Amino acid sequence: MEAASIKGKIVVQGELHLKSPMIIGSGQDEFADIEVIKDREGNPFIPATSLTGVIRHYFNENYPERSKEIDQFLGYSRKRNNKKHESIQSAFICHDLYAQTAHIRMRDGVRIDPSSQIAEDMGKFDFEIIENGAVFDIFWEVTIRDIHDPDTFKKLLATIIPPLQEGNLPLGAKTNSGFGKCKLKKLCISQFDFSNKDDVLRWLKQDFSKGIPKFDCKPYKFENHNKTFCIEARFAIKNSFIVRSYSEEANMPDATSITSNGKYVLPGTSVKGAIRHRALKILKTLEIDNAQEQINNLFGTAGKNIDPKKGRVLIEEKKIKKVYPEIQNRIKIDRFTGGTIKTALFNSMPLWSKDHCDESVNIIIKIKNYEDWEAGLILHVLKDIWSEDLPIGGEKNIGRGILKGICACIKWDGKCLKIETDDTGLVFSNESHAIELNQFAEKVKVVA
Repeated sequence: MEAASIKGKIVVQGELHLKSPMIIGSGQDEFADIEVIKDREGNPFIPATSLTGVIRHYFNENYPERSKEIDQFLGYSRKRNNKKHESIQSAFICHDLYAQTAHIRMRDGVRIDPSSQIAEDMGKFDFEIIENGAVFDIFWEVTIRDIHDPDTFKKLLATIIPPLQEGNLPLGAKTNSGFGKCKLKKLCISQFDFSNKDDVLRWLKQDFSKGIPKFDCKPYKFENHNKTFCIEARFAIKNSFIVRSYSEEANMPDATSITSNGKYVLPGTSVKGAIRHRALKILKTLEIDNAQEQINNLFGTAGKNIDPKKGRVLIEEKKIKKVYPEIQNRIKIDRFTGGTIKTALFNSMPLWSKDHCDESVNIIIKIKNYEDWEAGLILHVLKDIWSEDLPIGGEKNIGRGILKGICACIKWDGKCLKIETDDTGLVFSNESHAIELNQFAEKVKVVA
């Protein structure tokens, strides 16, 4: 019992600021296919289990050699091979994260048939999101007992806080499509030593006025064994662009381009869907036998009657700049008579480029733990987007969504290649790096 006596506390407070929309599903589908979890007053919140699960995964993935310390910090409950149940109480307590300010919006989605490039029958769905800009309060409490080493817990906290501050631990669903990016701000760390009467009194009064903005100890050393291939490319919109969003208001067009907090955005889901379908087409054109399996391993799988698998391709949601919306009225034509179909007038409000040479769209693609041929496959897809052969978004059949490449920055294995365009064509910052990337592209032809 003496070993379990409490000798101190560490309290971490702060604010979690959403930098992209977040999906924390409730499991209900009364109003949408995916509904955001809410409290009894209808306000969205982040369950403590969601954040704690992300923290545990981060530790287990990047610090497997610290498993004993992690088990003491986060606790565990499991059965051994002999079916004997073992458990240990968690020293880490995370409160549910409630929002200071948060807005919920509905987004529409549609499943595209990769062979026909048109919407699947009954393929439309919708889901709720918490808009970016929402602010959630964080409150962590770490209990230090006689059996614990306080310095170990401090080092674990000092290890997990920086990735949260840098926005490298997304929360919720569809994180590979740019959702759930958040940053920890206004950090306040309060430490209480219960052998000190003043600290005991401060704890009983919940007085955190002596908190500090960072730990005075170093985090555990991080050795990244996973390779990351990253493409950041900037494009101009050649003509017009739309990722459809349907309004319920009578005075609005039938379809407008999707927005987030009043700003037009290019969703990661739209980019990811387009590059996934084109990557599959490239492998099938090269007559790769297991093309679909390779694409599933790279991009992941989900759905009914399918074993879910998390992909390794990450796409960020980005704002669309230097564009203006304009309503365009259209009609449906009877293909047999060549005349208009009655009551078939509809309109949409796509985005038009203010200057066809200025950057409007920024696309960031990352592949975790990549193989050379996978990087080469994404380079082939980038080439298709760059050369105006792969449109993004909706209404492609009337010329929308065509992008024109301006510049790109490709990073891998500590190397960096910058690509720009001028009157003579493409300009590479390093010819040897360009040759290496070309070798990646060649390896797509011999996928195992």
